[in-house]
Amino acid sequence: MTELEDRLRRELRELRPRPESIRPLRVPRPRPLARTRRWLVPLAAAVAVIIVIGIVTAGSGLTGRPSAPTGPTAPMTGRAAASLPRYYVVAFQRYIDDGRTIATYAAVHETATGATLASVRVPTLITQGGANGPSITGAADDRTFVLVESGQTSVDDVLWCFLLRVAANGRSVKLTKLPVSIPPSMAIDNAALSPDGTRLAMTVQWSCGTNRCDDAGIRVVDLATDSATSWTTQANGAPFQLSWAGNDELAFEWQTNLKDPPAGQRTGYRLLGVAGKGGNLLAGPAIASPAAEPTDYVPAALATPGGTDVVTSEVRNVAIGAGRVNVVAQVIELAAGTGRRLRVLYTTNVDDVTGGVGGEAGSLDQECNVLSLGPESTEPLVECFSIGVVMRGKLVTLPGFPSAASSGISGQDAIAW
Repeated sequence: MTELEDRLRRELRELRPRPESIRPLRVPRPRPLARTRRWLVPLAAAVAVIIVIGIVTAGSGLTGRPSAPTGPTAPMTGRAAASLPRYYVVAFQRYIDDGRTIATYAAVHETATGATLASVRVPTLITQGGANGPSITGAADDRTFVLVESGQTSVDDVLWCFLLRVAANGRSVKLTKLPVSIPPSMAIDNAALSPDGTRLAMTVQWSCGTNRCDDAGIRVVDLATDSATSWTTQANGAPFQLSWAGNDELAFEWQTNLKDPPAGQRTGYRLLGVAGKGGNLLAGPAIASPAAEPTDYVPAALATPGGTDVVTSEVRNVAIGAGRVNVVAQVIELAAGTGRRLRVLYTTNVDDVTGGVGGEAGSLDQECNVLSLGPESTEPLVECFSIGVVMRGKLVTLPGFPSAASSGISGQDAIAW
């Protein structure tokens, strides 16, 4: 190997782009306002792009985000951890075999210390030469989790689901592939495990053409039997941002593709009872919805058990002149029925960035989301410029995400408790 080849190999490992910045070579589905899915590119395409990025950044002086987010933080203490789930699990991917292979892992961390107690390698779903980043969702017992991987072939969509059972002391994990399947050409957007750990709910679309999908809904699968119950609609739109509000009710974001949708089909969050045998997706009531961000991005919103309150986030861009803005993000709690703001749980900001959709603010506007609720709705797990748990107005950051320097794939935020 020549010196140049050796240098290129080292730089390829160090300069892997964020996976969400490049799309795989596939026909995109209509997703008008949905959260950006974090794709991994086919490796051959990635190498070509990485070389270009290395040449550009070497001479451009780009340094990434101009300033770190500022907001109140606090260390985790034993007293604080006592009110939280004992463990959290992080699902992540990294490059191994000198960058030739994508490997998927799940790691159990102790909430009180952040220490890694156990980890397990999970089979990686490869379709069309690449892999999508995994997602993970947990039950209320803090020991039952489901890791989800999805992909698409030239014929149909593929779904892999793995059950993770964490030992009582957190120091071992049992991994089981679940017999969960989906019909051909049914596209899965996201999934959520019921609090009792028995059912997996998924937002789905199918019969998709160039501009729209004819059918959309929520599919609830019994993990013991693989039997599925569906709530569907042929209205012009789709459900996203799924979460459970108790064992028999789901909260989801409905997004319409119409400029002026008919009554009862407005874009926003809704509740859906799923104790029956299926039915109309839009039969349930509308609940409080977060305001769209300046980029028209709609943040995640999680309903509390019983659907009384909604925990979500909002981002504002405060102009400071010359095309620059301060980005102010807040985690907030709303009354589900009225949308009235009940309290601000956390505030942070990134100052003096370029404004507009194509500026730094355009990306930051999508980087504050609620990920999971703990036993107390006022202590949510969030990604708000940093990943951690909000406690008494402060963010306690949680470790466990590998960095690019360790061959980790950046930009993934799959964490649950």
